[in-house]
Amino acid sequence: MASVEIDRVKKQFGDIEVLKEVSLSIRSGEFVVLVGPSGCGKSTLLRMVAGLELPSAGNIAIDSQDVTTMAPKLRGVAMVFQNYALYPHMTVRDNLKFGLELAKVDKKEIGRRVNEAAEVLGLSAHLDKKPGQLSGGQKQRVAMGRAMVRQPKVFLFDEPLSNLDAQLRVKMRTEISHLHRRLSATSIYVTHDQVEAMTLADRIAVMYQGKLEQVGSPLELYQNPKTKFVASFIGTPSMNFLQGELLQSLKGNVQASSAGVRPEHTFLANTGQGECVFLGKGQIVLVEPLGSLAYIHVRIHDHYLVSELKSDRFPHAGETVEFMITIL
Repeated sequence: MASVEIDRVKKQFGDIEVLKEVSLSIRSGEFVVLVGPSGCGKSTLLRMVAGLELPSAGNIAIDSQDVTTMAPKLRGVAMVFQNYALYPHMTVRDNLKFGLELAKVDKKEIGRRVNEAAEVLGLSAHLDKKPGQLSGGQKQRVAMGRAMVRQPKVFLFDEPLSNLDAQLRVKMRTEISHLHRRLSATSIYVTHDQVEAMTLADRIAVMYQGKLEQVGSPLELYQNPKTKFVASFIGTPSMNFLQGELLQSLKGNVQASSAGVRPEHTFLANTGQGECVFLGKGQIVLVEPLGSLAYIHVRIHDHYLVSELKSDRFPHAGETVEFMITIL
């Protein structure tokens, strides 16, 4: 295990500034997820920790050692890629041990590490198969095992579940979380999927346009977002935003303002609890039933709101309904 210190790191490609002085401290054994939309710089930052890209400015330290310009193989990191990057002509066993053989590790030690990784990842019965004989989830386990046998100081995951279907992604999230708890390894995980971030992370670093917007626990970011972007990006469905006028302020004047409210804090009239702060009428444009709950999309004037409704009977699109926003 090792800590990772990213200190005022910048990255430019020509005149394009991809990262704008990013600083982030990752504790030993911590699972940190870098999340944000495409193009926000999260994969570039991960590649700089791996040594695949060099910063234009700033420093990176692993276990208190400056690795800013150090070769990737000397950093003590192992990376799991989105596309698996397996050798198709090699068996699972050979894929797992290939890097260790290049590093001249003792044969008995190689065998021990390969067998241990295969047992942990449920690959023992597949060691003599080739990648073409494996499912997508099994291929991803092999990619994880190849990183695991190196016994790195830091695991780096670059959108490893993007190529899997929805059901398999859920299963693999569980397996990655279990592996992290078993190994207690420092892990940095990149994804654009905020559900992955919320379910896997000890802390989430939300990135936007090359900057860190906010860093905190999943619950902290959900309950206390510091910026409108974080509020809109964290949470499914996204937070509702209403444009209006602030009738009273510290200066006593009327101001334009924007209010954000989570879907679970809006209710159809007479179904909510708590103090009502806003009551309105709108037309339902879409109902998304999800078993015991549904997301009700309501249009009021020029605004669209999403309300979470738990019921055994849901309204229908086209109905006009009263709804309220409450403070719980």
